Amino acid sequence: MFDLLQSLRDPDGGQHMLRRFREMLADGRHAFDSSVTVILSGGDPAAVRDEVFKTDQRINRNEQALRRELIVHASVHGATAFPTSLLLMSLVKDAERIGDYAKNILDLARHDGALDPEEQGQVSGMAAKASQMLGQAALLFDSQDKVAAATFLQEEHALRHQCEDAIDKWVDATDKNHAAACLLVRFIKRVAGHAGNVVSSVVMPLDKLDFHPGGGGDED
Repeated sequence: MFDLLQSLRDPDGGQHMLRRFREMLADGRHAFDSSVTVILSGGDPAAVRDEVFKTDQRINRNEQALRRELIVHASVHGATAFPTSLLLMSLVKDAERIGDYAKNILDLARHDGALDPEEQGQVSGMAAKASQMLGQAALLFDSQDKVAAATFLQEEHALRHQCEDAIDKWVDATDKNHAAACLLVRFIKRVAGHAGNVVSSVVMPLDKLDFHPGGGGDED
């Protein structure tokens, strides 16, 4: 995808659009981290609710502005800009969804004792890895490092399967209701998947965007 993005990196091109996209990813990570911290600590979700929702609204505004700018960019530059526009149109939706999952996690945190200490311990590592991947995804999108991107997608694949294993274990458990933990891990899995979708743009052709090597992304 490097060649597709060159026109946007040109000083006379759409660097501001790439900046908006980076801001969306950074805001998504901030909202995700805030919500995860509350539910893992058993804190009061009201303490971060305004911040999470304001951040999500900022993500949405950037998404809408970026869509408008892409339409103008494609209109000005013609058919040569269509692949780039299609690429970013897809990726901004991945960035936007992260804010929505952050709000979903915050909703779970409203329930007293949503997670027990054992569940918190198991989930914390997965959540930290997903957060780290959001930061890495932005860097890899900028660098277009195919080798590092391939390694990232292997790690993302492993994290998603770790999430699946935890869900399978809790669904089959008879000792207690693990519904909240299952939902939280599912949200973490999808956040990791959206980060993977962004990075898939580095190594996959446009028609296979979101379909990761070895499976994943929108395939599950």
